[in-house]
Amino acid sequence: MGEYGALFVFALIAVTIGLVFAFLNDILGTRRKDPMEDYPYECGVPLYDPEARGTFKQGYYLLGLLLILFDIEAAYLFPWAVVFKEIGLYGLIEAALFIFILALGFLYAWAKGALRWQT
Repeated sequence: MGEYGALFVFALIAVTIGLVFAFLNDILGTRRKDPMEDYPYECGVPLYDPEARGTFKQGYYLLGLLLILFDIEAAYLFPWAVVFKEIGLYGLIEAALFIFILALGFLYAWAKGALRWQT
């Protein structure tokens, strides 16, 4: 066997087991159709239940987007700080531009009222 022989054998066994189980499910599985099988649902909560659907304020979604935005900023700035000595002035200018663009996004969100919770 070559260098990737074991990986090929593993993939072949995994695909074979998956196909065998799918075939056994078709043969041994139940034949009756559930009346709610084609009905759409979200997170396990059926849509026909009027009590299951709640309303969320738009601020929660905006806060989540801002959280993701600034988490990504931190994830990019940590590796930049590690290699700062090697990249020099060019890296400093690029990081400053990156932070400036994110600051513009933050100021836009602030101006639109995404950070106000009492509205």
